Amino acid sequence: MVHLDQTWQRVLQSHDYPPAISALLGQLMAATALLASTIKDETSLKVEIRGSGPLTLVAVECNSRGEMRALARWSDPLGNIASGGLQALVGNGLLVMTTEPPKGERYQGIVSLEGDTIAIVLERYFRDSEQLPTRLWLSADEQRATGLLLQQIPGEREEDSWQRLQALTDTVTHQELLELPREQLLQRLYHQEELKMFASKGHEFRCGCSQAKVGEMLISIGRQEVEETIEQEGEVKVDCEFCNQVYLYDQQAVADCLVIRMAMFCIRPGWRLLHAYADR
Repeated sequence: MVHLDQTWQRVLQSHDYPPAISALLGQLMAATALLASTIKDETSLKVEIRGSGPLTLVAVECNSRGEMRALARWSDPLGNIASGGLQALVGNGLLVMTTEPPKGERYQGIVSLEGDTIAIVLERYFRDSEQLPTRLWLSADEQRATGLLLQQIPGEREEDSWQRLQALTDTVTHQELLELPREQLLQRLYHQEELKMFASKGHEFRCGCSQAKVGEMLISIGRQEVEETIEQEGEVKVDCEFCNQVYLYDQQAVADCLVIRMAMFCIRPGWRLLHAYADR
């Protein structure tokens, strides 16, 4: 079970999300935190919903240290569609789940968006793509994003227990998810079961943007295009969609990025050559 308080509040501070989008984003954040807790090592998880409707993207990233960031993109105004469910907001969409280990290749699963809630979409993904029975109960308001994950352990399939635990958890209400302390809620739901409480784990908002990474991005765009923008606007302005940090680059700053990039390009082969010579 997860309660996101300050982490969720930090996401809301970055953008003025419409209520319908805020609720979906909060639910996806809670779900991603829950799913990331099942991943071992230093692997990071990204969960995205991509759509063709007014809501074009909802994306959440979480790593094994509990560091998270999230964003949503939508067309303004939403109009009356804002009161609809997931399908009304997204239209024809995709669910994309990406796991990226510290070493080795990343894995990406892509399925069509089926279901009108975040919970149903993710449950169907695990059922059809992972063959892993999974249930999610999610809720979010302006103060907290919370969720509960129930998942069968691979190799330990007890159908009677699985059905009983689902029935018990289906009695939980959105108000209880948002307001009750974790221990109290779990005791209420499973008072007839043998409960073992593990130590809790914290989460925090952390964005991966930096001056150096933005500089790399500008270089990848191409010097000519960047310089043309500077000539027209006087500077290049880059906004991070996750944290709203603004990076400004004038002609000198871009030139400094190019100098650093060229120095790295020249030095790296030299290091490889010295290393090979030392081995010989």
